Amino acid sequence: MKQNIIIAGSSGSIGGEFTKQYTDDPNVEKVVTLSRNVNNLNHEKIQSIKIDYSNEATFKNLDEISKLDSISKVIIATGILHTDQIKPEKSIDSIAAEDMKQVFQVNVFGPILLVKKLIPLIKKSKGVKIVFLTARVGSISDNVLGGWHSYRSSKSALNMMIKNLAIELKRLNKEHVVIGIHPGTVKSHLSEPFLRHVKHDIFNPKESVDLMTQVISKVSQTDSGKCFDFSGKVIEP
Repeated sequence: MKQNIIIAGSSGSIGGEFTKQYTDDPNVEKVVTLSRNVNNLNHEKIQSIKIDYSNEATFKNLDEISKLDSISKVIIATGILHTDQIKPEKSIDSIAAEDMKQVFQVNVFGPILLVKKLIPLIKKSKGVKIVFLTARVGSISDNVLGGWHSYRSSKSALNMMIKNLAIELKRLNKEHVVIGIHPGTVKSHLSEPFLRHVKHDIFNPKESVDLMTQVISKVSQTDSGKCFDFSGKVIEP
């Protein structure tokens, strides 16, 4: 049976590359892309739907895919580190409530509410893989530098939601798999202001997605609830 795949954040660098790779996959029948900006991608496999995490009413647009028989994967490739107005905090003094709320809205609340909306479709599917883009800096045990308070804590919260969701979905169907995955440092709008400080490898979006799709293809029920990096190594909580 050919796969139906949902990709949230398809207008971003990583989400766009996931969209391209799965669209080119002959084993995939349909790719549903979710974004604040509807992609005008002229491909018979692609169905684009407008979703805005800041406006939960837009999730009703997902009713358009409720007639699908099943889905195979949900890739949530959304995230925010900074905007023109929001900067990663170097100290507690820099925290602003509204900025922190926006970071949590995009990195935690939106993705989880999206999955909540997809639960009826997940329930009638077998062995769905739900993949959230997370970040190594969300690991509490790995944190030695501090700073980036909103981003770090939002990714830690997301990782807990991944674990909770994995436990809950296992009760519905033991074949469902929920994981987080760290894409590495990827040259994109999100990371560009910080690349000059990076001493390890920097990937382009294709390189990162090539690695992540290999990890996604290999994970199984025993991996559900865990977070991995792009090489398949488990990230400790």
